[in-house]
Amino acid sequence: MRRKGLPRRRELVVRQLHALADDLEDLWKAATRDPAVEQRKERGWILLTAALGLVSAMASRRAMAKLWPILTGEPPPVEQAPSEPAPAPRDQVSARES
Repeated sequence: MRRKGLPRRRELVVRQLHALADDLEDLWKAATRDPAVEQRKERGWILLTAALGLVSAMASRRAMAKLWPILTGEPPPVEQAPSEPAPAPRDQVSARES
């Protein structure tokens, strides 16, 4: 008769073998990989994805600027930087003059 809560010997051996395999894999990675090279690769990947994101955003903006007049019949809304600084609100102007 077996108790229901106790694991079998085979299950225990399988768990221990999995733990051993994980430990051996970690040991192999530590012995064969250089952390500085891994960091350099990660930085390169981050820079590549940022550059591709920037290029795709610029390309989509240009494409939409060309498609907008066709789709709506209006010129595309363009954000323009103000040539002069915006005038200060009246409250601030009167406070500075006093």
